[in-house]
Amino acid sequence: MKISYDKSSDALSIVFKKDRISKDVQLSPNVFAGLTRSGDLVEIQILEVSQAESPWFTLEAAAKYLGKSERTLLRWIKSGQLKSKKIGKEYRISPEDLDKLAS
Repeated sequence: MKISYDKSSDALSIVFKKDRISKDVQLSPNVFAGLTRSGDLVEIQILEVSQAESPWFTLEAAAKYLGKSERTLLRWIKSGQLKSKKIGKEYRISPEDLDKLAS
């Protein structure tokens, strides 16, 4: 995994593996996931980083980041193993909490 910040474009990139990106999916405002043709997560880009408070992952993006199912993450949230915020019907998970689980 490689994390880089481009000051001129104010963008943060998290590259999980080297592969060709076929499709970009907007996860939330200014947060995009680069996917392969088969749907594997290659990269996450966060734009206008300096203006953002703190980027939060959707349940789908967090599951891909950890290599787990969304159902597993929901169980972890309900058991208190994973902290999250619920906005409407959607869960949001902070990068710091994901890193704690990934370690």
